[in-house]
Amino acid sequence: MNLIAAVDKNWAIGYQNKLLTSIPEDMKFFRETTANSTVVMGRKTWESIGAKPLPGRVNCVISRSVKQLDGAQVFGSVEEFLSFAEKAEGKVFVTGGGEIYRELLPYCGEAFITRIYESFNGDVFFTDLEHDSDWEIVETSPVMSSECRNIRFFHYIRKK
Repeated sequence: MNLIAAVDKNWAIGYQNKLLTSIPEDMKFFRETTANSTVVMGRKTWESIGAKPLPGRVNCVISRSVKQLDGAQVFGSVEEFLSFAEKAEGKVFVTGGGEIYRELLPYCGEAFITRIYESFNGDVFFTDLEHDSDWEIVETSPVMSSECRNIRFFHYIRKK
């Protein structure tokens, strides 16, 4: 399983159930990286994207409170989703939010992280993979500037 996230300098990923910022290059990277795959998110993330499925993907939501959603398969627990993910065709991407990332990170072998070289007012944070000895960077993009923000894409793999 893989995960994909955009983080700021302090590894914040969101504020008040919204992304920290919208960066066109990051949105394009997300679309291209997760195309034709299975994506899994929590209920709050589902609601934050307009409660609509992401096109061209199998959409999965983990929720203890919601049993059915139009356009998404709903799982009542991480364990239920993991059973499904074992049989899923193609790649599976964890897409947020904070609680889902924390619960599924141990099952992920790859991480695609967009680093935003700026600090935001965040209330949800991601694990700092840069200082986690279980992870190593295998690929980085050059730093690029987008809407006055410097960003860089990182590809991490879990060490064996």
